[in-house]
Amino acid sequence: MSYVPKPNTGTLFMNDFKKSPAAPDKRGDLFLDKKFMTDLIRGTEGDLVRISLSGWEKSGPKGEYLSMAASVPYVKPDAQAPAKPATPVEDDDDVPF
Repeated sequence: MSYVPKPNTGTLFMNDFKKSPAAPDKRGDLFLDKKFMTDLIRGTEGDLVRISLSGWEKSGPKGEYLSMAASVPYVKPDAQAPAKPATPVEDDDDVPF
C-alpha cells in the first residue's frame, strides 16, 4: 500500500545527495489542498501569500526528518476594533405580548 499524505502536511528529509555548500540541507514535499490554497489566495491582499508552517522533528525507517503542517496564518483579534452596532428592532403592532 503506497503512502497517502494528509492534506496540508509534508516532510523534509536530510539531503544525502548534497554536492555543494549552497545545496539545501533538507529536501521534501508539502501537499497543499486545492481548497486551502484557493481560500488563502482569495483572502490575501497584494502579491504575496502567507502560509504558517509548523514542524516536528521525528525519526523513522528513512532516518530523522521534519514533519510539517501548513495552516492559515493566525491573526490576533484587534482589541481596538469597534463593537458591531446592535441590530435595530422594528416596532411591530402584531406582537401578541
